[in-house]
Amino acid sequence: MKKSLLTLIIVCTVAVIGGIGMYTYQHQALEINQTIAPIKQGDSTTIYAAYSADGSVSDYVISYLKALKEVSPNIIFITDNKIQRKEIKKLAPYTNQIIAQRHGEYDWGSFKRGVEILKQNGWLANSDEASKKAPLLILANDSSLLVAPTLRPIFAEMSQREADFWGITANADGIYHLQSYFLVFTPKVYQSREFRSYLETVKAEKDGLTVASRYEVPFTSYLENLGYKSSAYIPYKELSYLPLNDKNCYPLALLGKYNAPFLKMRTFTDRLNVQDSRRLVFHWIKEHNPQAYRELIAHLRKIKSPYLKEARE
Repeated sequence: MKKSLLTLIIVCTVAVIGGIGMYTYQHQALEINQTIAPIKQGDSTTIYAAYSADGSVSDYVISYLKALKEVSPNIIFITDNKIQRKEIKKLAPYTNQIIAQRHGEYDWGSFKRGVEILKQNGWLANSDEASKKAPLLILANDSSLLVAPTLRPIFAEMSQREADFWGITANADGIYHLQSYFLVFTPKVYQSREFRSYLETVKAEKDGLTVASRYEVPFTSYLENLGYKSSAYIPYKELSYLPLNDKNCYPLALLGKYNAPFLKMRTFTDRLNVQDSRRLVFHWIKEHNPQAYRELIAHLRKIKSPYLKEARE
């Protein structure tokens, strides 16, 4: 009896230790640079910048990548952190390359690295500027929740505006500029030496605000001074009746009146001076895109947002 009991204890102990080992193995954070599929010449490409403190990938990011895949067959996913092993399988169906390495240069550092990869692959120099179907270069990041069912109508509309580069919204803090959470460039811009040179200046800064002031804010005027034409999907002048320069402070107006495809995640932090009721923002998303609402709630729980209480009915 004693021998049997001792055997049982040993077996259970081994099982528990093995379980802990398996849990650690599955959740350990790794640095990776993994090619999933070759980058196809002639297809639009997205460089998607991300960050996660625990190395996980939220479901709203996967939904965003899935929608991007419809308009951009090539996606390079670069996250400024190590990544949990189990998350790689989630990303694989939607990405050509996954890079998870701490570089400390925020999203602009990820954009810089992505452009360098495209340069090495010859993608930047293999586009016909004159073609209406010329591939686009998209810079996007995980700071926004996709609330639109698809991005196709936005790209269809913007293709008629004859802009050399465009974004969703603009801001007048500092100087007028397209906001860098979503930027799209034609070959005329991304094939230029000046475009690549700008990104090559990106380096580590002390915080995100410094990154924005040094790289995001001057970028639009830098390109316009070179003769390139810009456009915002939601024209800034149409929002002039909203007092604050950053129109993302008015999420209900952007979503309800102007059909904004994204909601800034900063809406549910203290880093955005939100002028609308967050409870009404939650309600709008739940009514118009239940899946996006569920993914939003799950992410806010993960980051322990103090504004989750506003989601109650």
